[in-house]
Amino acid sequence: MIRRISAMFIAAASLFTAGVAMAAPAQAAPCTPDNACLYSDSDFTGLKRDDYSSRSSWASTHYDGFPDAFLYWYENTPLNVSSLDNWDVDSRVSVYYHSEWQGPCFKIANYGSVTNFAYITLSSGKNANDVMASHRFGNYCSGTVYDS
Repeated sequence: MIRRISAMFIAAASLFTAGVAMAAPAQAAPCTPDNACLYSDSDFTGLKRDDYSSRSSWASTHYDGFPDAFLYWYENTPLNVSSLDNWDVDSRVSVYYHSEWQGPCFKIANYGSVTNFAYITLSSGKNANDVMASHRFGNYCSGTVYDS
């Protein structure tokens, strides 16, 4: 009787463990060295763009594998970029409120990151989450340098 109860307990524990393992979310693939990865959600989750180039307009740049999902639609759209991971050890990434690298901006440190644009207040007083529209590799922006 004790053996049967022990066996049932072990079987139940195994199933529970397997269920938990199967329910765990998949981890995002790392960024390519020297690239910047832009994500639609905070904490480097959601849709992802692994990018080697500066982009003067996120409205014409789509997330990897999603040709109809652009980095920027219009202000406060949930799919707009919300976090950025800079894997370039030589360059900062300047992030701008307007396309063509214009308007209020901030920088992300070399090999740095910002886990949530909601934590950033622009010089205009606006929150940076879901409103930024372009990025440029280099130290072009006069804004604050961040690294979460």
